[in-house]
Amino acid sequence: MSIVIQQRLIPDGSPNKPSKPMTPQWITIHNTDNTSGTAESHARYLLDGSGGRQASWHYTVDDKDIYQHLRDNEQGWHAGDGNGPGNTTSIAIEVCMYTGMNQDVAWNNAAWLVATLILRYTLTVDQVVPHKKWSGKQCPSQILPYWSQFIILIKGQVQQLQNGIRILVNGQEAAQGIMKENVVYGPIRDIASALGLSVGWDNTKKVAYLNNISQPNSIILNGSAYVPVRAIAESIGASVTWNGTERIVSIQR
Repeated sequence: MSIVIQQRLIPDGSPNKPSKPMTPQWITIHNTDNTSGTAESHARYLLDGSGGRQASWHYTVDDKDIYQHLRDNEQGWHAGDGNGPGNTTSIAIEVCMYTGMNQDVAWNNAAWLVATLILRYTLTVDQVVPHKKWSGKQCPSQILPYWSQFIILIKGQVQQLQNGIRILVNGQEAAQGIMKENVVYGPIRDIASALGLSVGWDNTKKVAYLNNISQPNSIILNGSAYVPVRAIAESIGASVTWNGTERIVSIQR
């Protein structure tokens, strides 16, 4: 899964955010405790000054949207620990709980966001904590009784993101790849189709061919031949680029 994160950043200098830099070391999970507020309405609330409060956090998630309010590398006021590590070193995520919301979808969206941040900042699941860790408050109120299940969701999303690599050919989605020993492999038949090339397989040598050019280091996954994407590109004189943040490999020919 992949979700568009909509940015509604609180302007620099606003009184409802610290405007101080941060290196993310933790991810703090909250529930909004608001039975009528959506992610979008919380974004408006923060842009309007948080009702005059010193209150700000990085993301709000519901069953439809994810909004970003602070940059990942700036502090917020959300943890209730003053100048402690909750406010000064953690990315805060508020998960909505409005009446009628699809809770399962919202929690999955939140788990995807957490997994994305874990991989982006080389964190671990052990660095994902409830608001309660910092201030003792029973928050996230809905998620806290099911914390272990929520962590399982996050681990599943981390696994999917690690394996779920998008492969683009000439800017168009062509296939899903996997990462194996820091090498991106892609299904050669799908990539060949996107490139308009022929593909073959030598079952004796266990080697795939693209336009009669052998593709070394071929592997079989679920009955399909996968080949290192960079090797495919180089064999046909195409360029290849890697976007580690979005986990996208692009072939341009």
